[in-house]
Order: sequence, then C-alpha cells, then structure tokens
Amino acid sequence: MKLIVCSKADLASQNIKAHLIEMLDVDTKKVGDWIFYDAGSVGIVEIEERLIYADYLDEKLKKFLDFDEILFASRHSSKDKRKLLSVHVSGNVDTADFGGKPYSLAKPAPQTIKNYVLAMKEKVNELPDFVFSLEVTHHGPSEISTPSAFYEIGSTEEEWKNEEAARIVAESMLEAIEAEKRDWPIAVGVGGTHYAPRQTEIILETSITFAHNFAKYTFNGLNVDFLVKAVEISEAELLLMDEKSVTSAIKKLLSEVAEITGVRLIKSKNAKKEFGLKNV
Repeated sequence: MKLIVCSKADLASQNIKAHLIEMLDVDTKKVGDWIFYDAGSVGIVEIEERLIYADYLDEKLKKFLDFDEILFASRHSSKDKRKLLSVHVSGNVDTADFGGKPYSLAKPAPQTIKNYVLAMKEKVNELPDFVFSLEVTHHGPSEISTPSAFYEIGSTEEEWKNEEAARIVAESMLEAIEAEKRDWPIAVGVGGTHYAPRQTEIILETSITFAHNFAKYTFNGLNVDFLVKAVEISEAELLLMDEKSVTSAIKKLLSEVAEITGVRLIKSKNAKKEFGLKNV
C-alpha cells in the first residue's frame, strides 16, 4: 500500500485530502491514534502535528498498517508568494531549523517523484499563474526510513485553499501511484538555487529522476561522508552537478564521492543529450 499522510495543521494538506477522498472509495476507521481512510492499495492517514515534525512516523504507523511508501501532502511557504506546485525529499544538511535532525536524510521515493512530475507536466497549465518546480532537500522529517517525498502547494493561504490546485495535486499523486513501473535513472543533484531550475528542467525533459538535491547555499556544510550517505540512501546511479554554480572545491568533493560510491558524475549540460525522453 502507498500511504498518503495529511496534517490537520496544514490548510493545503486538508484541501488535497478532501479531493483524494472524493476520488477514492474509502472506508474510514481509527488506527491507533490516527484516522485512516482505507482505499485498498492507497491509504490516507491524518495526523495532528505539522508534517515537518513527523520524525519516525513510519515506524509508529507500521505497528498498525502495512505500507511501502509515504506521500506527504503539504503546503509550501515562501516570502516571495509565488504560485507553486512542487515536490522534494525531506532532510537536512548542517542545521535543522524546521524539523528533523542535522546531517540526516529521509529515504527518497524517486520513481514516484518522476511519475508525479510527468503527470503534473500535463496538468499545471490548467492553473493560471502557477508553475511547477522541484525543490532541494530541506526541512524535516529527516527520520523516515520508508521511501517518501513531499507534494506541495505554495506559497500563501490563498494558494493553499485553491480548489483546482488541490485537485490537480491529488490527481497527479494518484496517477503517480498507479503508473506503470519504470526504472528511471536516479540522480543526486548538487548545485543551483532552492528551486533547482536545472534539475527541474532535467526531470521534465529527460528520463532522469531525482532523489536528494543540494543547493549551493548548503555547500559549506557538504562533506564526503554526508554525500556518500545521500547517494547510498537514494540508491542513485548518477551524481549530477549544476556546473554553472559549483565551485572548484565542490567539483573535487563530487569527484571523490563518485569514486567512493562508483556512481557516474555528470554535468547538467550533458543530461539532455544522453538521457532524452525517447522512451516515455
């Protein structure tokens, strides 16, 4: 079962949940301390706290439920107030300002992320002024050992309450869950800004999918052991760098990590040529 987790403290999460329940034939029951909406191969759990503070939630829920992946339905907040639909994996580099622990990473779900992106690519144009983007790895929960990702609506209360945005996110989540299994090449990305423009372009236009991504604002906190951990927990075969934003020190670091892990280090500019969407 794929488990969608929603929060009572999150307006966007509640909005997405309402649309999911409309789309699914659910049996509502109490499981432990949680409300559980059972739709067979898909389930929805509602928690009280904000999602970013839900460390070890999978361990707690697995005492009652059998599932192999978590999809967090969430809001996104930003000062620039952009109208945004986004997806990313949770975790932290050297600080943990918004949940989780420092130097700790949730296990990603890159195949579902890719299927979600492909579904979203067809739908986002239905929403005037909204854009789709990846985000880099940030905020908690970091202590999630079951494959997971955050599926978000941003960036203000107006967008969180937007019915069409929530409908499109809910539809895309279900399509991603139900999509035919494909083994998309998994990359860990390094470089770029918070909204990972190069990685977003690559996931939309090539067969590559992304697990963890690290923006240039984390460069001072990156080290060999942490990046090796990121590659391993992502089960990545590629280490992809935004060559326009990485420093010489980061290039050297990435070369060392590639050698240790045995993954290929590639430049973002070469991704389209080698991994074009020929077979999608």
